[in-house]
Amino acid sequence: MLLNNPPTAFPTPQTNTALRWIALTGWISIVVGNLFFFGLDLALDYADMLVPCQDVLRFGGDCNFLALSRAETTVLGTWGMTTRAYAVVMTIAPIIMLVVYWTLAGLILWRQRVSWLGLTVSLALIILPMSTVSGSRDWSSAASVLFWPALGVALSANVIMILFLYLIPNGRFSPRWAYIPLVVTILLINVLTLEINGVIPISSQVISVLYVVMVGLVLFGGSLQIYRYRRDANSVERQQTKWIILGVVSYVFSVITWVLIFGGALTIPPGTPRLLANVGGWIFITCFALLILPAAITIAILRYKLWNIDIVINRALVYGGLTLGVVAVYVLLVGGLGLLFQTRGNLVISLLATGFIAVAFNPVRERLQHGVNRLIYGQRDDPYAVLAQVSRQLQRSAVPSETLTSMVETVAATLKLPFVTVELTDQGELIGQASVGRPGTETVELPVHYQTETVGRLMVSPRAAHEEFTPQEQQLLRDIAAQIGPVAAATRLNLALQHSREQLVLAREEERRRIRRDLHDGFGPTLAAQTLKLDAVLDLLDAADVSAAAAQVKQLKRQTQQMVADIRRLVYELRPPALDELGLLEALRSHLAQTHEATSGLRLSVAASPEPLPSLPAAIEVAAYRIALEGVTNAIRHAQAGACRVRFTVDDDSRPPGLVLVIADDGVGLPAAVRPGVGLTSMRERAEELGGTFEAASQPGRGTRITATLPLSIRSET
Repeated sequence: MLLNNPPTAFPTPQTNTALRWIALTGWISIVVGNLFFFGLDLALDYADMLVPCQDVLRFGGDCNFLALSRAETTVLGTWGMTTRAYAVVMTIAPIIMLVVYWTLAGLILWRQRVSWLGLTVSLALIILPMSTVSGSRDWSSAASVLFWPALGVALSANVIMILFLYLIPNGRFSPRWAYIPLVVTILLINVLTLEINGVIPISSQVISVLYVVMVGLVLFGGSLQIYRYRRDANSVERQQTKWIILGVVSYVFSVITWVLIFGGALTIPPGTPRLLANVGGWIFITCFALLILPAAITIAILRYKLWNIDIVINRALVYGGLTLGVVAVYVLLVGGLGLLFQTRGNLVISLLATGFIAVAFNPVRERLQHGVNRLIYGQRDDPYAVLAQVSRQLQRSAVPSETLTSMVETVAATLKLPFVTVELTDQGELIGQASVGRPGTETVELPVHYQTETVGRLMVSPRAAHEEFTPQEQQLLRDIAAQIGPVAAATRLNLALQHSREQLVLAREEERRRIRRDLHDGFGPTLAAQTLKLDAVLDLLDAADVSAAAAQVKQLKRQTQQMVADIRRLVYELRPPALDELGLLEALRSHLAQTHEATSGLRLSVAASPEPLPSLPAAIEVAAYRIALEGVTNAIRHAQAGACRVRFTVDDDSRPPGLVLVIADDGVGLPAAVRPGVGLTSMRERAEELGGTFEAASQPGRGTRITATLPLSIRSET
């Protein structure tokens, strides 16, 4: 795996010391206020539970919902437990919850270095026990002097909880304008809080509208979390969000369960059943269920790397769905058969329902597991389907680059991967890529081969931070890389063709510019000067100055001869005339004999098989001629050789047929770490721009061998 720089789990904004101290002071004030009211509420609850109350079966009555009736006090005595012991147990349970919440809040604040997000999250954990256990107490009736402090704590709690909703998990607004609905939501919820407490009067019609707007804003804040998860979060933040969602869902489920248990207890006459339901529900909600939320938040912030949340969600969905399914099927079978046969509590019907569930349990579990796996992991368990979808992309697009992009998108979608990219390389250099998503903290790299050549690499990020691909997934990714190979090679060839066309256009325009410059700057002024000199000659002849006129004519002759030489040079650079007059072999031999062999002392030989060579396309002739001359020139300048051999061979067995040019010398050879110079580069470019190949091989002290293969399928342009 290639590890990128992991993003900070929760970035700490740079704030000055004064603001940090102000924020910390506010945090301490809210903590002290919550602790005071929490303790006072527990003391009042404890006092209420010591006194039996007869109004325990009515919502909104004068009794504390944890208080006991006289009948329940009697039942408690039969258990060997006093009312005071009951009150102590029911008081210790929320204290345990408070200790857990506040310990985790302090840990988060300490680890986050008093950051804005650390303050917000820790305050949310501090406020939750207060709002859960004592949020419904009417403080104005309990002690009027506490009304305004309690109201201040409630208003600050509103601000903290809304901030928590908008800032989690990275402390940033996403999108950036999200602070606008945040401010509106905070103002609205605090206005409603003030109205509920009688501070400001608002008509009932307006209150109804405000409640609808507030619910809409809260739901909108939740939808922004979905937007953040899908569009703006990296893999680490997605893992954190999953943990927090798990905690919030567990919290809401626990509160609903508590209400159901307590609501059921209120419909039961005072006695043993209501007492068991009341005690069980209270201990369940405070000591177990509500502790899931702070644990999930803490894991998300500090230890999200320790456990794989996807596995937790997977198991929860599978076995939660199985549990609901079993209960639903059992109730439907037993109830339906009971109604059909007009019987209730029949043992045979219960056994039939149990047997049906036992037989259907494993097939249903497998199907449910497959569906959940596909939801979380994509189609990793069905590699044929993945490969089939990847293969279908080859048929849907005729443009290689579009096909490659479609295949990358298909891999990301079918395997639920946050980041997939295919990078195309040529001799180790990146020349193009197609990607989907953003890389996570870890990236897995697989080579992409076509035939025997590495044409690029496939890079993917796991679904979660520090998650490793299973062996089956690794094999599937290798198979996908093999499917991508031909498309990557075709895309690379397409890019090379595009680059070659650009180079051809550039070379053509440069050649035109050079010819224009030679004609304009060389021949133009010369012809203009000759015109003036001819006028001067005419004037001299009119004056009967024959000798002076003859001198001017001789000078005109020399200039004309120079122009002819320049024109020949220009024509030669376009295409050596000797190629048309003598052919490739004789033109090369003639040029080498005239320019190199006599002056360099190097023994030169030019041969061909067959000889004479068949008729060659004009472009092939010029390229072979230029490559041969450049190769011989390099041998003379650098090889320190005694002999240099040039040989042409027509290879009819290759497809397409090609002209093979070999230039070999017996010199010192190329250095071990050679950097291609202008000569080698120009020879390679001449060969490759015609679709051929070029290779320079050498061994120290044993000479250099240059091989260029030029395809003969190129059409000759006339």
